[in-house]
Amino acid sequence: MAVLLKISPDAHLTFKGPFSDVVTSILTLQNITEEKVCFKVKTTAPRRYCVRPNSGMIDAGQTMEVSIMLQPFQYDPNERNNHKFMVQSMTLSEENAALPLDEIWKNAAPGVVVDKKLRCQFEVPADEPAPEPTPAPAPVSNVKEAAPTPTPAVIDQTFITNKGSSNNSTEVQKANEKIEQLMKENANLKKRVAEAASRQVAPADQSYHNAAFHIIFVIIGWLIAKFVI
Repeated sequence: MAVLLKISPDAHLTFKGPFSDVVTSILTLQNITEEKVCFKVKTTAPRRYCVRPNSGMIDAGQTMEVSIMLQPFQYDPNERNNHKFMVQSMTLSEENAALPLDEIWKNAAPGVVVDKKLRCQFEVPADEPAPEPTPAPAPVSNVKEAAPTPTPAVIDQTFITNKGSSNNSTEVQKANEKIEQLMKENANLKKRVAEAASRQVAPADQSYHNAAFHIIFVIIGWLIAKFVI
């Protein structure tokens, strides 16, 4: 089948690194016929490339440039590159030229389509250091290590004592003894008051006992206040 487009480059698409950013290669299509030609660009690695435009129409004798953009990736010189592109083209009649490109390609007969294949090649600048090879993963052993025995937590049971508590303990003991003595005296006074009440003691005697109760309670309150302070 006759060639419709002069394609440059005609064998290889070269992409020059570094490949940490988008690398673009230009494909030039020239219509060498006297008719309008439509074209379409395909690739075996569509996720790795962007093609603009990926299809179109070229008038007789005209030229169009196609940008093929390789997306960033980690280049490995040991990886085999099998990326390929194919440019398909066919002539258009005046009737077909008015139709959408998708419909034209859908209804195209296999015998009228001209295919041109190109391989991709990657070039790394001489001053760019070669990437370090990826280290092989360490072999996985089937023997599982025993889980370490957990160490029981040590609970601190030390009691914390406030400063000066040893000095207060003696005073507390003395106060308790004094309170116990006063309580005994209070019980004796209550007994005497009860006996006096049964004998109908004069009001003067009752006031004497009430005063004694008051004094005892004041002493008890003073001791308790001294202990708290």
